[in-house]
Amino acid sequence: MFGRHADRARPDDQEVDVDVHLEHDITAVQQAADAYLDNPGQVVRQELLAALEALDRQTAAADAYQANIGGSAVFGFSPKGSVIGETGQYPLAEELPGSVLRAQITLVKAAKAAVTEPGPTTFDTLRSASLSLTSMQPPEPGGERI
Repeated sequence: MFGRHADRARPDDQEVDVDVHLEHDITAVQQAADAYLDNPGQVVRQELLAALEALDRQTAAADAYQANIGGSAVFGFSPKGSVIGETGQYPLAEELPGSVLRAQITLVKAAKAAVTEPGPTTFDTLRSASLSLTSMQPPEPGGERI
């Protein structure tokens, strides 16, 4: 229909390359958010805030790298931006389904709202985002998803 072919992968299923450092920071936010959902006390909230701040530093470094003309195609290097969150010319990348990356972004936004505007609405939004992301990830070896 209208140029679409049934054998093409849907955009949700397409893999994207994500810098491993960025992915590590997102995973730390996910773990801190889950801990906060289990025990929404002040100490755990501060741990979630610290994880979000580390992620913000990583994304700021990626933004600064993207804005820097050095190492760009202008000088004959590969174009920047082939890896999401890259901070250098030779990034280590991990492939993720695009749908998982979008769920991670939703979780991060929900976590930021939960720590800056605590309340039942933001808490419920964070829980929903966490459950959605968890449902997309394979269970850890030796563990079962509850």
